[in-house]
Amino acid sequence: MPEPRTMVQLAEVAGESQRGRITDGSDDMGKRKDKEIAGLAAAALFIGVPIYVVSKVNETVGWIAPLCAIAAVVALVLAQRASRRKARLEYLRVKYQDEVVVQRIVGGQIWQTQSAEQLIDSIGRPLSIDQKLLKTKTREVWKYNHRGANRYGLRVTVEDGYVTGWDQKT
Repeated sequence: MPEPRTMVQLAEVAGESQRGRITDGSDDMGKRKDKEIAGLAAAALFIGVPIYVVSKVNETVGWIAPLCAIAAVVALVLAQRASRRKARLEYLRVKYQDEVVVQRIVGGQIWQTQSAEQLIDSIGRPLSIDQKLLKTKTREVWKYNHRGANRYGLRVTVEDGYVTGWDQKT
């Protein structure tokens, strides 16, 4: 009669048989399922924990305190945005000293004879710049809104530091 094996011995035998075998891809399916289960567990955690916390807060203090806290956070965010906007307006007014130009920049407009610096203040730095040196001037094409391989939603032509035209794709 064969001698009984311990659990450790059985595990070693199972490990040896798995090392030498050729896989048929079924282990990949198991890994995918494990990832799916982990993703579902994470989603349940991120959804379940906040719901649990909200229900416990509701049981202890009611809805008034949490709603007041949310309203305070929203008010702080809006106040911060207003403060940033006001500071930006003041900065642009000091920099350009022309209210029409400042309002155009704040509105994100592009216009001919706009300086390169005004263009940056208006719509930001370009993602890419193509530069051509001609005999009498420098022509740059500033590219914005990348849409694919050398495809951009907006191309602004800047000659000698001033906007001379643009092409905007819709």
